[in-house]
Amino acid sequence: MGTEENKEFTLDESAQRLYQQLEGIDDSQRADLSLRLESELMQFLKQEEKQRDQYRILLAHAACLFVDILAETRNSDFEKENIPKVRTFINVLRKIAVFSGRDSKISCRFRGQYTIRATDLPDTANPEAYDYELAIGEILLDYLVAEKVEERTPGQAKTLRAALLQAFSTLSGMRIFNFAIEIKAEAEAEDSRQYEKALRSLVRFYKEEDHADEFFVRDEYGQPSINLTLLAATNNVRPNSLQKLVELIKPQLLGPEPAPELKHFTTVYDVIIATKKFRRQLQKTAIEVNNVHLLMQNSRVNVKRTAEAVQISRLVLAKHGDDPQKVSELISSISQDSYRNIQSKAMGKRLSRATEFLELAEESANKEDLQNKALHNIEEGLRNIPDEVYDELSIEGNRISAIDDQGETTSWSLHQKIFELVSYFKQRTLTRRKVQAIRVQRVEFDNVDFSVIARNCKVSVQEAEHLVGLLKECFSDLGRFKRSSFEKNIPDFLKYEENVFEFLWYYMKELELKEDRVAFLNSIQILVGQLKKPEKALNILLADIFSPSSLGRFSDRNGLMLAIILLRTYNKESTNHIELTPEEVLGIQKGLNQEMVRASLEFFRQNQEQVVLKVKRLTELLLQISIKKVHQEEQMQIRFLISLMRVVVFCALIGGRISQSTVTGVVREFGNPRSQFYQKADDKLHISRGLKLLQVAARGMKRFNDPHAMELLKNISHREREFIELCDNPNHQLIVKNIMEQLGEPNYSW
Repeated sequence: MGTEENKEFTLDESAQRLYQQLEGIDDSQRADLSLRLESELMQFLKQEEKQRDQYRILLAHAACLFVDILAETRNSDFEKENIPKVRTFINVLRKIAVFSGRDSKISCRFRGQYTIRATDLPDTANPEAYDYELAIGEILLDYLVAEKVEERTPGQAKTLRAALLQAFSTLSGMRIFNFAIEIKAEAEAEDSRQYEKALRSLVRFYKEEDHADEFFVRDEYGQPSINLTLLAATNNVRPNSLQKLVELIKPQLLGPEPAPELKHFTTVYDVIIATKKFRRQLQKTAIEVNNVHLLMQNSRVNVKRTAEAVQISRLVLAKHGDDPQKVSELISSISQDSYRNIQSKAMGKRLSRATEFLELAEESANKEDLQNKALHNIEEGLRNIPDEVYDELSIEGNRISAIDDQGETTSWSLHQKIFELVSYFKQRTLTRRKVQAIRVQRVEFDNVDFSVIARNCKVSVQEAEHLVGLLKECFSDLGRFKRSSFEKNIPDFLKYEENVFEFLWYYMKELELKEDRVAFLNSIQILVGQLKKPEKALNILLADIFSPSSLGRFSDRNGLMLAIILLRTYNKESTNHIELTPEEVLGIQKGLNQEMVRASLEFFRQNQEQVVLKVKRLTELLLQISIKKVHQEEQMQIRFLISLMRVVVFCALIGGRISQSTVTGVVREFGNPRSQFYQKADDKLHISRGLKLLQVAARGMKRFNDPHAMELLKNISHREREFIELCDNPNHQLIVKNIMEQLGEPNYSW
């Protein structure tokens, strides 16, 4: 798999503290996180990223060694070629076990998207075939992330990308489309022997091309099974004995009268490793390869095994069990997760495979159930694809086409129901633009538009017309938002409780004039306070605020305010005219909706990268001397960016490690009178705004009841003279003295 240098990734001591701090998934847009500015907060953010990079390097090392062991010794002696590599591989797994302090798992899945530049591949290579994704815990590593890791740590990871591409190429050539390696927190000598035994068996499995040897165990479809073979080898069970067990279970799983208790198991292998009586006799192998059930799982959460999902897997295996690539592509095509971040040029093949599945399902007695399950997953996957992707698709007759990077047009003939789904979502993008234009021009809607809105909001066509009519009433003839009209229509809007917030937020969050945005904010907060099921609204807001494609928008500030309102059981400001969340909310405790708090913490856990990235971007902008020139196109001002930094209010209310780290970073940054923000401020008024943010962040920091936090605040208060010297103004002195006094005060609310 290349030189040994390509596989040697080293770690520094910062990795020692890494594994206790893992809370979140790196499933974000692969943005450049290089940090150029020295500051307390930027140093914190840099350290957060550095720690994740150390984990990624370790993950890559383990995965590349694993693939290398399989690839380079299929036609050579295991003892001679592999023993040193196996020892290194096991040592890397031990490092992970020591650092994590908990059981974990390395997993790899074939994703099949066009994320790799063709210039980085051989001339005849297909970028799609190289697109795999590695994961450990909730940290992901793919080609794009590896590229950024190389940029940030050129000394440690200078060959990371090349090594991963070689590994992914090898996996594709060996027709391995997923694997999982279990890691125990309390590693023992026996575990090392199990890894070595599994690796020996895998090498032998791929070395014997005809699989005619009695060493192999066949699955319920008569195909040589990697995982059943590994199970026999791991437990020193004769293959023919395990084969008899397979034949015993097979009729209960696939027979004319299958056992009801086995309806949630995909394969005989799944039955064996999940059944208590078998588990007492057969230890699960530490390594699994091409386990079909892993294909049915979302990369972010483990989905429940529904009977339909299991039957889908069985159907595909029965037809294409001898072709793991086809199995992988078919099952992925009807998985919601496989459409995340997909490009238009990859959609055709993905949807063509989905068409094949729907045709395959025609052979089943319950074809409608299977097709409906698949179509539901496809629809949910297509729902979150950006409008820009649909703009690149053309629909003519019953065919859909797209133009690739070389200007070549490719078209696909799809199953009628899939064609209807794509047509609907493409039309939805056009209707969205019409609705957004209501405020600036007279727009005529036709039956197609109303049908799209009705489907999107789960209302009737007549109700969709009513919603659009209500929205039109909220604007004057000059296109100005009318708060009185909106508030008058709130009872009517609330009739569409389930989807009205998404409808209003998407279409009205970015009004052009500040006065209109503030009026809309003050109106919609009343509606938010009356939602019976606010969880959906909160998730919509958080996903929008921390979107990886967003640098900083006017709607983010309003979104933060609305999210804080949703955290509270009572919002006394609901009838007031406000532009910022009052600092006083940091004093509440019993007034928090704990369900909303838990939902927020879960969002932060799953989207740690996006949360940290957002704070980092805002900080970078604030620290730039020429900020107005840099961000003039979006009319961002320091005053507005500081208001966005009040994300610390939300963080302080929900709590959690990520929140505490973020709030602490802001306190350190704005509690340092030598910060570039204060030293380079071109307007002395910005200094007062920075101090006010410090006051808010410090009050939020006290909610965490951390002794170290109080010590930090005490140290900051001792720098009063340095803060006073920032500005020669009597009023400034009073502001500084007041804030410094508050920093040293205990939080009597707790």
